[in-house]
Amino acid sequence: MPATPTPDPLHPPEVLHPPEALHPPEALHVTTPAQADALMDFAYGARLLEQFLTPTTASHAAHALNEPANRVTYHVRKLHDCGLLRVAGHHGKRVQYVAAARTFHVPRSLVQLDEPLTVIGPAMREITAAYAHAILDWQTRQGHPGTGDDLTIHLGRCAPDTHTDTRTDIGAFAPAMRLRTVQLSPQQYRAAQDAMNAILDRLETEETDSARTSTFVLMSFRGQLHLN
Repeated sequence: MPATPTPDPLHPPEVLHPPEALHPPEALHVTTPAQADALMDFAYGARLLEQFLTPTTASHAAHALNEPANRVTYHVRKLHDCGLLRVAGHHGKRVQYVAAARTFHVPRSLVQLDEPLTVIGPAMREITAAYAHAILDWQTRQGHPGTGDDLTIHLGRCAPDTHTDTRTDIGAFAPAMRLRTVQLSPQQYRAAQDAMNAILDRLETEETDSARTSTFVLMSFRGQLHLN
């Protein structure tokens, strides 16, 4: 009898998935509060599920989101336990998951849409705190300017290019926030959203000495801010 080949632990064979496991069903009706809560989680709900439109592992999703693997694995298990993710197969010893559907219908009775801060409040507080921390970090890298130093404000889209070495540039990764209110048609509004989403989708993690984890938050809504 021919000898059985020895498995290579560094290159485990990839499991061939049945056709029904490669693509999630088109739609799923959410039926439990646990499913609704997990799906509406701003950071680890739909955003994480999007990584599983084709079979993949929790570690691969963590790498794609530039998130700690243990944190993503925890939330992947939550999504699986409540039925929003299902096991699609294995790659070596790692479990591959796929989203339970591409579209989820959530009954109004399971979502407090009349209290939107219940859904977005935690995420907005986290964004505010992280942005404030980034400002303090940037100020620290500037060397804590004294009271006699000027604060320079550049009008327009960006500051002048100083051609500094980004490996030592203390001004690199300056936090930025831009607000614009404009009158748009529904078609223009959707086109603007698509264009901004495309920019974020094209961003790729760069493994260099000067690279740093960076966050971009995209928000758009009908209406305007009343800051006065």
